[in-house]
Amino acid sequence: MIQRISNIDSKTLYALYNKNIRIKLINFPITYLPEYSYLKGQVPRGWEGTGYTWDSVPGIGGNPVVARIGYSNYGNMHTSINLELHETAHAIDRYVFENISYSQEFLRIHAYEYKSFSNSSYYYPEEYFAEAYAYYYLNSSTREMLKTRAPYTYQFIQNLSLRL
Repeated sequence: MIQRISNIDSKTLYALYNKNIRIKLINFPITYLPEYSYLKGQVPRGWEGTGYTWDSVPGIGGNPVVARIGYSNYGNMHTSINLELHETAHAIDRYVFENISYSQEFLRIHAYEYKSFSNSSYYYPEEYFAEAYAYYYLNSSTREMLKTRAPYTYQFIQNLSLRL
């Protein structure tokens, strides 16, 4: 998990550090953490009708970023290509780039490319950003897949650290 997070460019990781964003890798439900105890029993957006609450969700992208150990891979209580990269990307979006997933530039890219890139669970701009970011940084194969399916998104993420 740590190795995959370390794939993120160092400038961006340093920006997370400077903003005092913590990343916690845990082996218990996220709602056991004091920071997220208020979510106990609550249904996350997008999980309506599943029977699951935040008590079952293996990660969250706030401050701290939290990812459960053993839940990294797709299909392990989530639909992300990689849990820890996806959740870290939410913090990068929100805290480092001040909600760049809702910038006019990114919203145009999102509207144009999200259907060709991902399934319907990533129709929210911030979810699309986080998942595309995970594809970019997971490995060369997923990066190439992003480049092929969503070239403008690929270029946007590739150039993000230049904004720091």
